[in-house]
Amino acid sequence: MVSKRVILVLTAVVSGTIILGALLIQFQLQPRTSNERIGVRPSAVLRVNAYVLAGYWTRNVNTDLPDYISTIEYSVSNTGNAQAENVNVTVYTDGNLYTTYIIPSLAVSQANSSSFSTSTAYDSRDNVKVQASCQDFTDSQAFSVGSNLPRYWSEPGISELYVTPKEVNLVGMENAILRDKFFLIPNWIALRDWVGNNIKYRYDNETHGVGDYWQLSKETLELRTGDCEDYAILLCSLFRADGWSPNDVYVVLGTNGEAYHGWVKINFGILGWYNIEPQGNGWNTLIGDFLSLSGFTAKYVFNDQQYMPAK
Repeated sequence: MVSKRVILVLTAVVSGTIILGALLIQFQLQPRTSNERIGVRPSAVLRVNAYVLAGYWTRNVNTDLPDYISTIEYSVSNTGNAQAENVNVTVYTDGNLYTTYIIPSLAVSQANSSSFSTSTAYDSRDNVKVQASCQDFTDSQAFSVGSNLPRYWSEPGISELYVTPKEVNLVGMENAILRDKFFLIPNWIALRDWVGNNIKYRYDNETHGVGDYWQLSKETLELRTGDCEDYAILLCSLFRADGWSPNDVYVVLGTNGEAYHGWVKINFGILGWYNIEPQGNGWNTLIGDFLSLSGFTAKYVFNDQQYMPAK
């Protein structure tokens, strides 16, 4: 015969089991987020995406030398499962702070986009870094920008960059040549004589290892060597530095059959236009220049401000 005490104990156990089961069922029926189900704490996750959108060549107003302008587009997105607050975006160019700003909030799956432009000297690269950070996460992307200057007979917008009448080394040379010349010699002859007498002709494949390589006047002055277009670019730059109008002096690019050549032409006003062979000197004036350039047909002319078909 079962005692009353045993009955009471069994009753208590059954009641407790029923109550515990009810509580467990109620707990399981409560709605939970996916993060609670997998045990992940809600957090923001930032992603930075940056790339070069476009680029073009221009003249540096301070150095008078070519610069490459890169337009960079970037975005900061939140790929996490919680809103990002006070996102700090910082952009560096070549290790220097370019800009920094705060995005007050960035919702889940939301992106914030922007763009900027940076200038790089010719034949060089700059490092760009875009970084974004918030309370939970930091991400960044780094890459290089810049370009090598095209070193050949090129389209308008690039050829003009080779004539550099304000470049500091060229201005210094122009001043020195005219300071030391005999006072009865016209400036244009003194400049032409210096180029013809002090620059040594050398093929591009000897100097640069390629068939065609245009030099900036600064480079020709440093090397003291060059080929036909290098002589012409240097002499035109010196004439422009001496005050010749961009309407009155040009580098000329021409051909004679398969041969290609570069020379200079200047306008003497009532005396008209005159073609100069920059590899010669003052003794070449008139007869020597005519003989050197005989048979060549001008195709294009340019200086630091103009590029156009020869008339």
